[in-house]
Amino acid sequence: MTITTPHTRSTIQWTAVQSGLWVGKLDGEFAGMIEARRGTGFAATTRLGKELGMFPSIEAAKASFTPR
Repeated sequence: MTITTPHTRSTIQWTAVQSGLWVGKLDGEFAGMIEARRGTGFAATTRLGKELGMFPSIEAAKASFTPR
């Protein structure tokens, strides 16, 4: 008999560590960061340093991350 458990999708928890800088954690591990850049938007970077792009809002930048 095989027992399977439903996959629960974790969400990234965001914390503002200073003005204009948010750090995300997923299951207690660093997931990435978002930096507000004056006049240009919000830059999102993964935990491995991959740039996800510039976004017009913090919400759009957060949405650019996909949990593992």
